[in-house]
Amino acid sequence: MPFRDDVDGQRRLPSRLVSPLFDRYLTVDWSASSVPKLGKDSIWICSLAAGGDPATENPPRRKVAEDAIRQHLMESVRRGERVLVGFDFPYAYARGFAAALGLAGEPWRAVWSELERLVRDDLGVPNGNNRFAVASELNGRLVHHAYWGRPKHQLHAHLSALRDVVRYRIEGEEAGLSEWREVERCLRRRHQHPHSAWKLLGAGSVGSQVLTGIPVVARLRDDPELGPVSRVWPFEVPVPDARPGEAAIVHAEIWPSLIDVPQIAGQVKDQTQVIRLATRLREEDRAGTLEGLFAAAGESEAAEEEGWILGVRGCAP
Repeated sequence: MPFRDDVDGQRRLPSRLVSPLFDRYLTVDWSASSVPKLGKDSIWICSLAAGGDPATENPPRRKVAEDAIRQHLMESVRRGERVLVGFDFPYAYARGFAAALGLAGEPWRAVWSELERLVRDDLGVPNGNNRFAVASELNGRLVHHAYWGRPKHQLHAHLSALRDVVRYRIEGEEAGLSEWREVERCLRRRHQHPHSAWKLLGAGSVGSQVLTGIPVVARLRDDPELGPVSRVWPFEVPVPDARPGEAAIVHAEIWPSLIDVPQIAGQVKDQTQVIRLATRLREEDRAGTLEGLFAAAGESEAAEEEGWILGVRGCAP
């Protein structure tokens, strides 16, 4: 199980002294809302230092959130902190997507660059964006459509409102794109139910967060001040190893549903999730078990292109 306790149910500190990998943990619940929004189903950011209590923010717009996260990271870098920052959407697609689009270079990076080129936010109005048009354009470049889901009043030549036109690779086939990444197939075998990055609209959909979020993570990764100390896991760094006092930023995909979150009076679920996940990551780091969660991606060849969810382990085929 992800974030697994010891067999007797007790989380134990190792006998040796543990040196944590990070000094700060940033967890982000992203939103693709087309209008500024607060509260439920909006953007929540949690910042948690190595000691002390978590602090949360609820920016109404993606641009405001991006600026706030950049500011957090810049301040941490100036203090010489090592920061783990995670957004709650897939950082890559199923294997073969970059090649199917005719993109050259490292597949994950090629897709990031293409989305950064195509996706426009604050388009006309705050939070207005062209994510459905981008999905339609990308579908039009594929042999079979992969993206689906759009508002019924928005008509796009290569994007259906329903899951009626897409076709995914089935077992035994060599050509085509899979509906699921390997890490998601692993979770589904465990009776957990992540949604596909191809699904753009509807209950539980995450595809629109991917389209609006990857360009943000790409800009943060490549920011002139942040880029020199930034790496994306597992593509650029398998297990973080920055020394204390050496500024470092590691971007890692998270999925808050990996942990149980109680209903807390006065908090919306999204806020509670980012707090609980940041706290859990700090606990794992203090216990010396966070390193193993990073190393888990190395069990999968697919992770080199598809990425991985931090906290999922024991999924070797």
